[in-house]
Amino acid sequence: MKPSLADLRAFVTVGELQSFAAAAQALHLSQPALSRRISHLEETLGVRLFDRTTRSVELTLLGRRFLAQVREVVTQVDRAVQGLQDALLLEEGDVTVGCVFSAVHHFLPPVIRAFREQHPRVMVRIIEEGADEVLASLKQGECDFALNYIGMQDADVEFMPLLKEPYVLACPASHPLARRKSVAWAELAQYPHARVSQASRNRLLIDQALAKLPALPRPVCEVRHVSTLLGLVEIGLAVAVVPQLTLPPAPASVVGIRLEKPSVGRTIGIVQRRGRSLSPAAAAFADLLARAGKRGLRAT
Repeated sequence: MKPSLADLRAFVTVGELQSFAAAAQALHLSQPALSRRISHLEETLGVRLFDRTTRSVELTLLGRRFLAQVREVVTQVDRAVQGLQDALLLEEGDVTVGCVFSAVHHFLPPVIRAFREQHPRVMVRIIEEGADEVLASLKQGECDFALNYIGMQDADVEFMPLLKEPYVLACPASHPLARRKSVAWAELAQYPHARVSQASRNRLLIDQALAKLPALPRPVCEVRHVSTLLGLVEIGLAVAVVPQLTLPPAPASVVGIRLEKPSVGRTIGIVQRRGRSLSPAAAAFADLLARAGKRGLRAT
């Protein structure tokens, strides 16, 4: 027979307090009930743990040795149970979210702030990568869920759309196109432009949407990340096509103009592994993201 956790906890409490009366009060037990637990533990182990008199209770030599060994075990179990309860109550723990570079800065901060106001002891961890890397991180279990624009056709994940985001023309505020409400894709041939490389999923989406249009002239620069494009636009080197959420908040030195003929966009959504439930903390964070998406959230 193996000792029960309740018997071990009773032993540790009596051993530390050196009093059945004080231990019974600490454990919210009657003294007869506590005595039965200690007796049961001694019978189970076949060892006398305490020397009792009418006035005192003392650990035996073997009892002292056993207390030193079992005290930390009981403490660790209590901590584990408390940690689980805290996680269920969203009192502590962490949430790991994967997010594509081009959406993280202007989508997540307001949601993180709202989440922290509700659950200040839960840490939020963000994995910022390209679309393919974020999807891989999700599949490998490195994040609870992800914010991405790919995965809708992947059988291993579930994709919940949040919002549709258009691609816009980013140009300096002083540029001739900056005052326009919209620009046709064909007009871009008149201006030096920069673009993301074929390593970017954004480039793939744009190329597929514009497959029937004449190719634009050779760009002045090609980069891997949209953030670099915006830096080139800011210094006036070129104009560039970027997802709308990547634009800096107004007023800014870079503005976004709606592109049309055709309109091209992408769908940002919450992606999670199929058949896997989220932890309470992750579910709460995902719920805030979903509500933000319905409002068409954009940091300003």
